Amino acid sequence: MPPYLSITVLRNTKAFAALKDEWEDLYRSCPLATPFQSWAWLYSWWESYGEDYELCLIKLRSEEGLLVGLIPLMLERRWGFGRLLFIGAGPITPYKDVLARKGWERRVADAGRPALEQLDGWQVADLQQVRPEAAAWYMFREWNRPKISTREINYLVINVRPWDELIASLSKNLRKSARNTIRRAEKDGVHYELAGPEDAERAARSLVALHRELWKGRGIDPEHLTKRFESLIAAAARRMTAHQLGSIYEYWRDGEVIVSGFVVFGSEFDGSYMVGASKEALQRYQIDTLAYRAEVDTAYGRNSAHLSLMDGDPPYKMRWASKRVPSYRMVLSCGLAPWVPYAGYCIVRSILRRYAVGSNFPPQWVRKTVRSYSVLRSRVLWYVESEGVPRWIKRVTSKR
Repeated sequence: MPPYLSITVLRNTKAFAALKDEWEDLYRSCPLATPFQSWAWLYSWWESYGEDYELCLIKLRSEEGLLVGLIPLMLERRWGFGRLLFIGAGPITPYKDVLARKGWERRVADAGRPALEQLDGWQVADLQQVRPEAAAWYMFREWNRPKISTREINYLVINVRPWDELIASLSKNLRKSARNTIRRAEKDGVHYELAGPEDAERAARSLVALHRELWKGRGIDPEHLTKRFESLIAAAARRMTAHQLGSIYEYWRDGEVIVSGFVVFGSEFDGSYMVGASKEALQRYQIDTLAYRAEVDTAYGRNSAHLSLMDGDPPYKMRWASKRVPSYRMVLSCGLAPWVPYAGYCIVRSILRRYAVGSNFPPQWVRKTVRSYSVLRSRVLWYVESEGVPRWIKRVTSKR
């Protein structure tokens, strides 16, 4: 361990909260970090979801006391098996990573390896949705025990340019429908505004309601129907808007919000996190056109080179995207016994995922069954959240 870095492992939420100012200063000095490594996002996530995990937040300081790195980890214990995960694990948080101050990446990685080895209670470190340029790769390369990386989901990216230029680059049919949507919206007096810090929480709760309305009966993620997801979005939007890390845009018509979305602001790109729309707006307008119009305009105004459409590559996103960017899953372990079966599972899962993309696998009847299960689970979750079901049942039904 390099003598010029001191290492502390934070284990409680109070210490996490107290790190706010230093964390944000570090974040601003990490060119590889995304808004999802900001204190505003990760602490908001921890408030809503942290009760199911043990905090293992590794803090690294220089001899002068300067915070130069953070490895935001948590421990999940199930059936005697411990997994280290990034704080924010799961599909709710894309773009996971460590934080390393510019110029300190290799030293943070050098110190991070023994820091992980000294943590108790874990068999594998499962670090998911890591970008190709992420700082976590420094730590992965320094790990001299069992390790593997597999390819995960793709992220779609739009090259930001003026709206008219972007429209001109689309296919003929999409270009026509997009222009028709914009003309119809303008004729209807529809306009969008960015919610300010004082209005961010109200806008966030409205967005969640519109998001549920937009995806109702269309395979919505059951987690998006829960109170804790709404609490996360409300807290994150309030904090990120205040720190200029994101904002919620709202399309208004006749004094009512009909479409809204959450866009996050990074140093390298802006990101389209989630979108919502009323049934009436869905029937009258092409929603992705309105969403991308507001997001591209915002990104262009901020001189951002790219707009990330986040994870997944469904056809409605592919029509707009300029390129795919893969993400990766890193699995580290201190011993072969737990690592071999877990790494094997990750490899098989990665192969099946790649095979399924662009093919007829799985069969249609399997897809219908999964959709039916999702609808049923969504209804169960709604009942659990609204009917005062005991807490232990809530935990069981919310497990993914």
